[in-house]
Amino acid sequence: MAAIELCIDFGSNTTVIYRLGKGIVLVEPNKILCENVNGDTIIKDFGQRAVKQNDEQFVVSPVMEGVIVDEKYAGVLLRNFVKKVVADKPKASIKALFGIPCGTSAEERQKYFNVAYSAGISSIEFAPTPIADILGCGVGFGDFENCLLIDIGSGCTDVAVMGKQGIVDGLTLNVGAVNIDFSIMSQVQSKYGVKISLESALSLKEQIGSLLPNGTKNLSFAGIESKSKKQKTIKITSIDILEPLREYYQLIAETANSLIMAQESIIINNVRNQGVIFCGNGSKISGLKEFMQQMLNIPIFIANGERSVFGLAKLMEQKSLLKKLT
Repeated sequence: MAAIELCIDFGSNTTVIYRLGKGIVLVEPNKILCENVNGDTIIKDFGQRAVKQNDEQFVVSPVMEGVIVDEKYAGVLLRNFVKKVVADKPKASIKALFGIPCGTSAEERQKYFNVAYSAGISSIEFAPTPIADILGCGVGFGDFENCLLIDIGSGCTDVAVMGKQGIVDGLTLNVGAVNIDFSIMSQVQSKYGVKISLESALSLKEQIGSLLPNGTKNLSFAGIESKSKKQKTIKITSIDILEPLREYYQLIAETANSLIMAQESIIINNVRNQGVIFCGNGSKISGLKEFMQQMLNIPIFIANGERSVFGLAKLMEQKSLLKKLT
């Protein structure tokens, strides 16, 4: 029986699995619902169904800031996901190509091996996320001399100088879209004395968030007043959440500029001519292009809707390209 080939983006917030010959077969949150029963921890559910129903239940997230923080739970979660996508051939061997942050250490990579094996995957390969991103955006490595790729994910951000042979230089920041959401929560509580949920902070970012100082949108949200502990509805404007947004994106821009300037002059010139490609959840924020153009003074391109698993699929289908670029 032929092996089943999977491309897996095991991210901080979500797992996306692409099965060769079938396309994307799973997109689910990286969450496990657990419950305390007579002093023991019992796993109740996974992914989309990991929603608390009572005070005895709690949710575990085994991947944070692009790093596997709990191998046991990560293995159980991935095993559940893999079982779903190979249900038609449960006895087939499984090969998997994982996308991992470009700053992943040898120790962190070993965690991926351990988790993959415990999930029933027999053959494992890795590709740095920036390479998968470039290919997933429909850009070929022969299309440029050098460019910059910035992937703002949920838990971390990859910043990489790319060349025709793959990554020239790169790093991973432990800053992602979820950090920004927490910062918005803190900003609202500091300004209005009202605590809003993480989900509300995400909605604010997506609906009225902007990196430009002239935002005029507003939304009304209910939260819990810090002093009275009672529910209170407040109107929040784009300007209210401008500071926490710009703080994180300025850090990303400064990191990108430092990485560019650390290269040889010919690579610096190439990047300044070819520009920067932004992708990932955090690239959807309003005003990103204008803000980064001002900060970096080079062409800015924003990829819309592409997934790195499409790039992983291209690598898995073209083994020679995988070997060349990784």
